[in-house]
Parts: sequence; structure tokens; C-alpha cells
Amino acid sequence: MPVQQLALENRERAVDFVLTHALPLDKAVFYHHFLDGDPDTVLDELVALQNEDGGFAGMEPDFQDEASSVLCTLRALEILEELGAHALDLLPARAVDYLLASYVPDWRSWLLVPRHDNSAPHAPWWHRTDEFDESWGYFADNPRPSVAAALHAFDRHVDDGFLDEITEVVVDRAGEVDPAAVQKDALECYIRFATTPAVPDAAREAVLARLPEWVEATLATDPAEWGGYGLQPLDLVDAPDSPLYAPFREHVDRHLDHLIETQGEDGAWAPNWNWMGTFPEAWEQAEVAWKGVLTVKRLRQLAAFGRVA
Repeated sequence: MPVQQLALENRERAVDFVLTHALPLDKAVFYHHFLDGDPDTVLDELVALQNEDGGFAGMEPDFQDEASSVLCTLRALEILEELGAHALDLLPARAVDYLLASYVPDWRSWLLVPRHDNSAPHAPWWHRTDEFDESWGYFADNPRPSVAAALHAFDRHVDDGFLDEITEVVVDRAGEVDPAAVQKDALECYIRFATTPAVPDAAREAVLARLPEWVEATLATDPAEWGGYGLQPLDLVDAPDSPLYAPFREHVDRHLDHLIETQGEDGAWAPNWNWMGTFPEAWEQAEVAWKGVLTVKRLRQLAAFGRVA
């Protein structure tokens, strides 16, 4: 039976949305992956978003503070890794320096976003309180595994002993955490760790062995739930070669069908969250920015699975 595909006219609607409304970085990523665009254009856009301290800002529509954040810096390094950037290149080298300088020894982890005064537009979950760090579990599961993966990918200036220590901490934590307690974003961090080739094989395999149990405990498999923020099948995989595709193939394939069926009238895929009435004008802009990010991501996923006509 033929699989459902995104029709040509619907692909064109999605492309038109990206080229008309997406932020410059997301347009450059789209051009690179779909229209043989020059990767240097992506690098130029990243340069514009890198601060003097080497960290990145302006890459997370839900957090619009101009200060560098680990959150934005990790996304930048993921893009640089996709482009084949070398650890000696200035962009990733400065970003790694920022990550190393941002390390919090008492937690053996990193603040996802810097301490701030709540004045810049941001989603409610980034609103700082006295309990903010504790409520995030001192960032043991998010972002530590992703930071460890990034440091392995660009390890030229990372002390071997420090990298070994952080890797061991991630693996030990993965071995003890309750599957039902691993939330969506944290699970995505562990997936990043377990699927980054530069991470030592034994460490990747130890975490990868835990992933199916965590997914079983949290994955939303009912299409009626896919309008919410819970863990969804395409949060697990971006392409058929993902190690999590085979065990969850049925759900991923149904989710691909769902994406095709739920494309917006404007051609975009929209976020399934909002700011719940805070910073309403900024949210209107953030929602459009997220549509650009998500539409590029969905087009890449659909193309990877042969779902674009």
C-alpha cells in the first residue's frame, strides 16, 4: 500500500511560508538543505547571533534575552555539527569556550538560560523565581547530556579528564533515573547524547539501552494527544537510520501521516504551545518564528522518510 505523501502544492505552500516569514537563520538552513544553498550563508547568520563571550542568543523564540544562553548555544553547535564544522574553527571553538566558562561545579551541569530579571519577553517556563534552579532539577537531565555530546563533537580544546568526568556523570544518571520521571525535553537531550558519533561507544550504548524504556513510559501514541506538548513519535527520530525508528516504527509512520494531514492553511506547522497570555505582542512574533523553525524541521523529516511528492 503506498504511503501517504505531502502533495507538491502543499510542499510549495510550506516553502513559501519559510521564504516569506522564517527568520534569516532558518531560511539559510532551508536553502542549504533543499536548494543547494551555500553553507557559508548559514555560517554568516550564526556569526550574527554569536555574542562576545562566544555564546549565542536570539535562537530561541521563547527566550528573547540578549544575553548568551546554553539553550541557544547548543542549537548553534548542532547546526555547526551538521555543516561539518571542525573543532578548530573559530565559531564552535568560541562556543565551546562559553560552555566551559558557564559550567556550574556544584551541580556538575549548566544553567539552560542565564539568570535574568524577567524583563525581556519570555515564555512562562523561563520566568525566574527563587526556586527556578531547583524546579529544573539543577539541570541534571536537561541540558547536561546535550552539553556533553556537544563537547565531544568539538573536543579539541576540552580537557580530557573533564570530558571523561561529565560523560561518566551522564551515564551514571541515566542508569538510576526513574523512566516515568524523564520529561520530553530531557529525553531529547539523552537521545542527542546517545546518537552523537563522537561520544565514546560504551557511553552511547549504555544510554541508548535505557531509551526504549523511557519512551514507553512517556510516548503519546494516540493521535488525539498530538496536539499537546507531550513526547511525540517524531521527537524521537529525524530519519530512518535513527536507532529508535525500528522499535517505534508504527507510531512514527502514523505521526508522519498526521503531519501531512495537519499542515496549516498558511502552509506552516505551528507550535503546540503558547505563552498563556504573557507578553502577548511578543508571543505573536514568537509564534511566527516558531512556525518557521518547525516548518523547516517538518519538511526535513518528511523528506528523510520519503514522504514528499
